Amino acid sequence: MTEEKKRLKLKSSGDAKAVSTAPERKWRVLVVDDDVEVHAVTRMILGKLRFKGRGIEILDAFSAAEAKELLERERTIAVILLDVVMETEDAGLQLVRMIRDKLGNRAVRIILRTGQPGQAPEEQVIMDYDINDYKAKSELTAQKLFTSVIAALRSWETIVSLERTEAGLTRILDSTGTLFQVSSLQQFASGVLTRLAIFLECQPSGIMCVQFDTPVPGVDAAPCSLRVLASTGVCASCVGCALQPEVCQHQVMVDLIKKGLTERCNQYVDGYTVLFIDADGVLGAAVLMHGERCARVDEQDRKLLALFASKVSLGLANTLHYQKMITAEAAASTDFLTGLNNRRQLLRLGVSLVANAWRSGSPLAVAMLDIDHFKRINDTWGHDAGDEVLKRVAEKLATRFRRSDVVARMGGEEFCVIATNLTTGAAYELFNGFCQTLAAEPVSLGGQEVRITISIGVTTRVADHIDTMITAADALLYRAKQEGRNRVVIE
Repeated sequence: MTEEKKRLKLKSSGDAKAVSTAPERKWRVLVVDDDVEVHAVTRMILGKLRFKGRGIEILDAFSAAEAKELLERERTIAVILLDVVMETEDAGLQLVRMIRDKLGNRAVRIILRTGQPGQAPEEQVIMDYDINDYKAKSELTAQKLFTSVIAALRSWETIVSLERTEAGLTRILDSTGTLFQVSSLQQFASGVLTRLAIFLECQPSGIMCVQFDTPVPGVDAAPCSLRVLASTGVCASCVGCALQPEVCQHQVMVDLIKKGLTERCNQYVDGYTVLFIDADGVLGAAVLMHGERCARVDEQDRKLLALFASKVSLGLANTLHYQKMITAEAAASTDFLTGLNNRRQLLRLGVSLVANAWRSGSPLAVAMLDIDHFKRINDTWGHDAGDEVLKRVAEKLATRFRRSDVVARMGGEEFCVIATNLTTGAAYELFNGFCQTLAAEPVSLGGQEVRITISIGVTTRVADHIDTMITAADALLYRAKQEGRNRVVIE
């Protein structure tokens, strides 16, 4: 049999073995040597070796160039049995440099074995090249080869585990860092799903649900009930779902989430990953991801996912606290019914606006507005109708004036506007236009079309304090009421 036929036979036998069993469950050993007999003997010695319940898959390369091509494609080779002298006297050593420096593969264990030790002195090679063992072919008995390979496999497994842990920690830190920057619970939940999918390296398909202990602003969920905050993939339509068994179509998903919340621990079953999130401010939360990758979550993944869950817990507590804080601040400065600034916020903002105008001599208008005959609206159609009128006027005010202007409800049916850089003429046109527009658009109250009018007093005489200008505008408003209402009086 010719040398080429031996190679073909050797390769075909190796390919057949690779097809007959799942490659990913075998330890992969690459033999790089230009001597076909070396390949045959190695295969014979290692063919029946088993380590940790897994066999050996042997790959063959008959030159450094051939090995280079194979290593560029394959990243799961654990051990390389490498000859030094092949197409050149130092082909093996050059391959070592390429593996470590160009491919950046620090995990694979390289056992240098040479039939000509004088060509590559052991002491020099060990010092100059990143190899893990050095053996002369004459001393590499079956037992020593067995021992060397087992030691190399054990080292490779440890290094790969450490690299994988490091990569997982990096992904967790990179992905969870941005979760602390969002202010909305819904945005936070969507971000968690996206980042969990990135960590698991799968298509995002899952939900995040939370069980709140108290009402949360902006979330339609009763205390102690579950609510889906975000969903994606096959669960995309589940936002807002309360995960009730008699309603939700994803029964397996519901059971797993409730099991995770009841047992207060993560769940891994049937292609599902469920992370229990234990955060301050909630009774419980869970993140579920479904996909093929979730069926292959091993013990190391689970440890990293536990860390991911702890980061999500901190992020959820942070987001919930921020949302409550913002809501509290908004409540202190916003009129509950209309959504406009309240009197307190108007005075706070107005102090600086009026002071700046006073110092700089720039024009400024302060207006007081009052809905005409508002008591009659309440008495005739009820307070709910009165509230609708207040909200209608507030909406018109909010859209009529600029972002730089301050629009507020002072209380009852009274509103106040501080408008910057307005001369007396421009202020009159602006407020009179608003007065006419409001009167021209009747409101339906109790099935009747009712014309709503408003009286306005405006002062453009800049004083040294906001209270002085509000008092002046209020006096002008009183004149507008006396002169017949539905008009603007300005000075």
